[in-house]
Amino acid sequence: MNNEDMLKSFYYNKLSKNVCRKNGKMKIFKNSVLDFHKSAKINLNEDFYINLNTLKKSKAECYIKLQENAVLNIDGRFKLFYGSTIQVFKNASLTFGGGYINSNSVIACCNKIIIGEGATIARNVYIYDGDHHSILDDEGNILNKSMPVNIGKHVWIGAGSIILKGVNIGDGSIIGAGSVVNKDIPANCIAAGNPAKVIKEKIRWK
Repeated sequence: MNNEDMLKSFYYNKLSKNVCRKNGKMKIFKNSVLDFHKSAKINLNEDFYINLNTLKKSKAECYIKLQENAVLNIDGRFKLFYGSTIQVFKNASLTFGGGYINSNSVIACCNKIIIGEGATIARNVYIYDGDHHSILDDEGNILNKSMPVNIGKHVWIGAGSIILKGVNIGDGSIIGAGSVVNKDIPANCIAAGNPAKVIKEKIRWK
């Protein structure tokens, strides 16, 4: 870490009112861009690594934006690799239970997203719990409300996959590269395709 990174880490680990420091610390590496509303909260129960694995002389950024009353829970040691983006919108909550997100992935949380312990999330993955634009009927009712996403423990999400709102992925499952997941996936299976379908059951991976 350079001096700027050390000062940023000191601020968030010692002084920031956004951070509830329990058992963890924020490990902030170069080119981390942090944009927190004064009412947003990060609950650190384990260490949170931000913008890991950048290449030498790289200027790749990692971006975290927490809007009004947003909550980010770090319940297990979690690593966020370079080029990734996390946005938690007003009154929404995002929970990481341990694991990592590889480079150039995006999480946009406008309701509630839970990612369980042992998450292995590959490059260029998108996880959304809403559409971020409202579709209305003739009476002004919203037709596409946001819905929570729950990703279980020890789930492997392959490169380029998209996880959409209202989805539950069971413990120990694998989502094949390039899949679009728009419905629930049971535990201990492999699902792949667009839309993703179960192609093998009763599997284990390590």
